[in-house]
Amino acid sequence: MKGVSLDLNALSGNWESVNLNPTVIIYRDGEQYMLSIIHINETSRQASPATYEIQEDEDGYFINYNLKRTAISYDVKLDVLHLSSLGD
Repeated sequence: MKGVSLDLNALSGNWESVNLNPTVIIYRDGEQYMLSIIHINETSRQASPATYEIQEDEDGYFINYNLKRTAISYDVKLDVLHLSSLGD
């Protein structure tokens, strides 16, 4: 993904998982883009959202998820958002 700039505005919205991973929402909050991950507890069916600021450096966009850098990439041909530690 290096050298390819993502258009976060175009990626804004709800992203549903193809492999039972959590739902992801990308949205703008003022000048900053945010990414929310919504986990659903299988037993209680309760949703637990967590929100992260999308950051950018020379390697691209990422969030700090569970104290780890989680890269954000997008496959234009497949229309798939990928979070490096969470799946597609």
